[in-house]
Amino acid sequence: MKKGAQPTDRVARFLDQAGVLKRQARNNPQKAAPGKKMQERAEARAKASAEPEAASEA
Repeated sequence: MKKGAQPTDRVARFLDQAGVLKRQARNNPQKAAPGKKMQERAEARAKASAEPEAASEA
């Protein structure tokens, strides 16, 4: 590590727990966002549920 090697996140966690290395906090707001397929399914579900409502109103 003196020559510039970077530990993986898992190893950095172990080293931080042992007090050898301070682990940098990470933030990934995209992690919880649904993927493309799930977004497509949600749009299809919303469209399908909106169609019967539109037909009953007309």
